[in-house]
Amino acid sequence: MRKLFLAIELLLAAVSVRADQILPTVEGTSWEYDSTETLTGAAPVRSVVTVRAGKQLLDGKEVVKFETLSGNIVSKTELVSVDGNGITCLARSGKDGKLTKLNPPEPIIAAPLKVGAAWELESEVSGIKMRQHFTVVAKEGVTVPAGNFQAFHLQCEDSSLLSIKLDRWFVPGTGLVKETTVVRVPGMLQRVVLELKKVTEVISKPQAPPSPVVAQPDGKQPTVASKPEATPSPVAATPAPKPSEVPAPPDDSKPVVPPKKLTVEVSSDPAAGLKTQFKSDVANIYVRWHGHDLPQGATIRVAWVAEDVGDIVEPNFVIDETETVAPAPDASARFTLGRPPDGWAEGKYRVEFYVDELLIETVRVSIGR
Repeated sequence: MRKLFLAIELLLAAVSVRADQILPTVEGTSWEYDSTETLTGAAPVRSVVTVRAGKQLLDGKEVVKFETLSGNIVSKTELVSVDGNGITCLARSGKDGKLTKLNPPEPIIAAPLKVGAAWELESEVSGIKMRQHFTVVAKEGVTVPAGNFQAFHLQCEDSSLLSIKLDRWFVPGTGLVKETTVVRVPGMLQRVVLELKKVTEVISKPQAPPSPVVAQPDGKQPTVASKPEATPSPVAATPAPKPSEVPAPPDDSKPVVPPKKLTVEVSSDPAAGLKTQFKSDVANIYVRWHGHDLPQGATIRVAWVAEDVGDIVEPNFVIDETETVAPAPDASARFTLGRPPDGWAEGKYRVEFYVDELLIETVRVSIGR
């Protein structure tokens, strides 16, 4: 067992996403957290909490939906807006699925996010209404299973009826990477810690620019410009091909190669490229996939496997894996394998790509000095 824990510490691959927006919101993006709950006099309870992004209509307007799952059961749903003002919760439901609109909406993250920023919200904890005051106390380094981050440290304390202290570490472009909640009541202390393990981002395909609109004279309605139709050429007699020019019939004996369902890349460059040999001090290894005519609702699973890294773990040890439900036939996703604190273990690895549990692509990778 100790050997297994050592392997996870040395090899665990983490996921991060782009930092060009305050929070990824594309449908199918998911965050996975390690949760540890400690209660006075009881042993710690460990579990995995997953948050996944989707879309839903609220008052006729499409908003972002975040579902929190514990043990594959949805324990909380939040409908939020994500814009230049930050992240705001508009409505919320619990395990019963009963949606309650929030009036006023609750600011989760206020933008611009900077040290010294502060905001207030009214919320309910264990059936008790509370008024919470958040302050960004620092920007500091934080280490979680997903790697090392420079995060904004948010702090909130409320002692009106319950003594509650909440600390959050938030990274713009990635989201919440760590959260600790401490609740004190007479004779009891409850502590819950969430630490980001991985996050998988689905990349939306940019829409094609609209066709140019051409203004019409005399106040007529504008029309959409279109390509001029080609003028048909005069029909000319075409001489019959000579026997030697007649194309040969297709060779049915050749095997038919099915079209690729995925295009994959592994690289040290966050932009693009393919690379399979890395130094042990490389900061990140970037993994991407792009779908081609994927089945509706296809599940794409990516596994990071230690093929041969000596006696640290047994051969073909699955270090980590992530799953994404493709929202479209041509969906794309990317994630990052972050270097563990002690560096990469040298040896041979591979990245496996599955579509609905069928192995589609394999990229072999070596890490050395």
